Amino acid sequence: MQQQTTMATIKYIGRTTDFRGKTLWEIVGNLKNFGVGRVVVRSMFERYPEPSFLKIVSVEALPDEEPARKVRVTVEKTFRGRKYPELVQIESVSYKADYRLLAKHEEAAYCKLTERQEKIFPREIDLPPLLKEFVARETGKPAPMVPIKLKAGRENRYRVAKEGEQPTVEVTMSIGKPASPSLYANCEL
Repeated sequence: MQQQTTMATIKYIGRTTDFRGKTLWEIVGNLKNFGVGRVVVRSMFERYPEPSFLKIVSVEALPDEEPARKVRVTVEKTFRGRKYPELVQIESVSYKADYRLLAKHEEAAYCKLTERQEKIFPREIDLPPLLKEFVARETGKPAPMVPIKLKAGRENRYRVAKEGEQPTVEVTMSIGKPASPSLYANCEL
């Protein structure tokens, strides 16, 4: 009689992570001169079409803390194709296993900066259809509009159009092209 062998089911417990790579300590600890002058990429920022990378300027070890080893790295940071004007210190996120070292022959091609196009939004947009009907009845205006307010930030490459300026982005309140047009056969789109 043959014995049946069963595989144990592996069940992961805890939070999942999207990190791919090594910690900064693992990278700079294995490099000559602690990697000063080398380029490191954070995998989390590779989702953007523009290049994001860190060029190491100096490295300073921190006291060993559990559960992970941290390091203070001063870098020239470039995020989404825009280089920061001053040096940035990375300390609080250095323990995350989300960094990779670029090979020296890849650095020139990867670090090539391209100018991003600025998006210009219109000054006002339409209201959603049902709200538009309510506001039109309340105010008596046939086509009420709402002004756009954009959150200001240093990474923004968009802004509201100035008076008389042509917007480059069109914002509409519609459902777009439906996946099943037959469901909307009797509706006005």
